[in-house]
Amino acid sequence: MWLLLGVIVVFQANLGAKNHATVLPDADQDAALNAVVGAAFGAAGQRCMALSTAIFVGDGPGPDQAIAALVAKAQKLKVRCIRCPVPI
Repeated sequence: MWLLLGVIVVFQANLGAKNHATVLPDADQDAALNAVVGAAFGAAGQRCMALSTAIFVGDGPGPDQAIAALVAKAQKLKVRCIRCPVPI
């Protein structure tokens, strides 16, 4: 715990080679899920900044609903090679 401007602040820090996203309960869920999918798969295999963990806080969608929504969005992604003459 830390004392910040007279307020006790409790937090958890995730450090190391893993990158995390935290989705707060007042977030636009569709926009947040789009951002999570983009961060997770947009940089996958390209750099160490690809998102590997999403933390959903509060009374938003339950874990099963969030995972189902993320899977549905990920399945719509198209993989392609911008330098290949023939689409993959």
